[in-house]
Amino acid sequence: MTENFSPIIGIDLGTSNSAVAWFADGEAKLITGAKEERLTPSVIGIDDDGNLLVGASAKARLVSHPNLSVASFKRYMGTEKTFTLGDRKFRAEELSALVLRKLKADAEVTLGCSVTRAVITVPAYFNDSQRKAVKIAGQLAGLEVERLLNEPTAAALAYGLADNSEQKFLVFDLGGGTFDVSIVDMFEGVIEVRASSGDAWLGGDDFTDTIRRWMITYYPALSSDNPELAAELTFFAEKLKYQLSTEDISRVQLTHDGLEYHWELTSETFSECCSGLLSNLKKPVVQALQDAQFEVNKLDHVILVGGATRMPIVRQLVTRMFGRFPRNELNPDEVVALGAGIQAGLIAEAKALDDIVLTDVMPYSLGIETARRNNGKIEDGYFTPLIERNAFVPVSVMKTFSTLHDYQRQIDIVAYQGEARRVSDNLLLDSMTIAVPSRKAGEAGVDVRFTYTLDGILEVECNITGESTTSTMIVEKTPGTLSQEEIAERLKQLDGLKQHPRDVPANRQLLAEAAKRYEQTLGERRQVIDHYINQLEQALDRQDLRIITIARNELRQVLDQFNDGM
Repeated sequence: MTENFSPIIGIDLGTSNSAVAWFADGEAKLITGAKEERLTPSVIGIDDDGNLLVGASAKARLVSHPNLSVASFKRYMGTEKTFTLGDRKFRAEELSALVLRKLKADAEVTLGCSVTRAVITVPAYFNDSQRKAVKIAGQLAGLEVERLLNEPTAAALAYGLADNSEQKFLVFDLGGGTFDVSIVDMFEGVIEVRASSGDAWLGGDDFTDTIRRWMITYYPALSSDNPELAAELTFFAEKLKYQLSTEDISRVQLTHDGLEYHWELTSETFSECCSGLLSNLKKPVVQALQDAQFEVNKLDHVILVGGATRMPIVRQLVTRMFGRFPRNELNPDEVVALGAGIQAGLIAEAKALDDIVLTDVMPYSLGIETARRNNGKIEDGYFTPLIERNAFVPVSVMKTFSTLHDYQRQIDIVAYQGEARRVSDNLLLDSMTIAVPSRKAGEAGVDVRFTYTLDGILEVECNITGESTTSTMIVEKTPGTLSQEEIAERLKQLDGLKQHPRDVPANRQLLAEAAKRYEQTLGERRQVIDHYINQLEQALDRQDLRIITIARNELRQVLDQFNDGM
């Protein structure tokens, strides 16, 4: 690789697990971590010495140290909710940024160069605030987010590349915290998303929580505010859920305060407990099919995506709904990351993807607040869409509006996102005020144009009818997202977190380079490299920065010396 090479990576930032991939040699490839793990648990923690833990090491302490570990924060992206970790509070964007930093470091070690550009996937039903929060998380992680890609669209890319034939399929994406459905039409190298729907508050975590509540009904005494007990119950609820993926009956035993508690959960009981959740899974499917104007019999395949689709009750539901067995030959935990890697290749203009064209749709409607004259009275608060959900992006739409009051001097343009008839039930995006000619009601008009880009930026343009002056508003900040000043401050705070020396990217990258050089050499050189690798590893375990610096410099000198001799 050249010194200036800067690859684009694709990241699946998941509720339960995250993964990173890149496109090379004609295919998307997953990038593994220091222990060759393909998935990184989306869990953040702090160890007993105050060092930052990310991934498996943090997940291992969720039960034993619930006050020093945080999981399932993705759902709260773009909100004001904070999570307590030790003596500090974090927003979901900051916690997500720490996961992204770990994935970025893994990629840099594997690729042997700095990585600053990324495609990051998001649930198709994430709203504007949530999407902007993901971009902010990327910024906090030191990444330029080239594109936000809907998760089911990413899965469609992965399957489309693996099976490049004309077909229509439905992507059923049930992750740890969110549920998405997309209808995809693939023809002549074009992967066209026809419609998307979903539920940003429905996922595998809800099935786990249902089991946890079922467990408490057996032993009401276990219902308490004790965080350690709550973490243990969630752990055993997940264990029951996982066992039911391979067995008809699952059993667990919990010892608490010297007492033993036993549970036995059957597939039938689990299905009964989750009947409400299973019913909720049907609604977005019906909505997506209606919006795409597709009938079930027109679908060639149904594709399962997301770890929660491993549950037999979910697979059985899908089979019953569509009258066929769904496809799952690609790992449901990895397929979204692979699709993100393909999208990264498309942006980088990989030659192997020359014939692939991807189109996507708007998951939500965008519009403005308007008023109406009802029975002689003017009533405001109505939502008038300009860009309706499932319109292809990029998209630009213009509509003309007029004044309602005599001699009105200004019009407030207030942009919203959502599907509700009233703006009070939709998401406020931004607003601006423009001056209009003072005329009788209805005589002064304004042309309002909404333009939505692939980058997720909404531009609102307003022209007074018959005039050349244009007022423009770029909707970049929405309620619940951080300002640039706040981002800069949070960045300083994240950079100040303690990190175990063995997790520092520079140390990991040097050890990876040394290990590769060890494999390439023989005899005395191999022994010398082994000696200095061992010396650095011991220094990292001691966490003495002075000794680490000396050991790192000595290993670097040895590698450079052998480079000169080759």
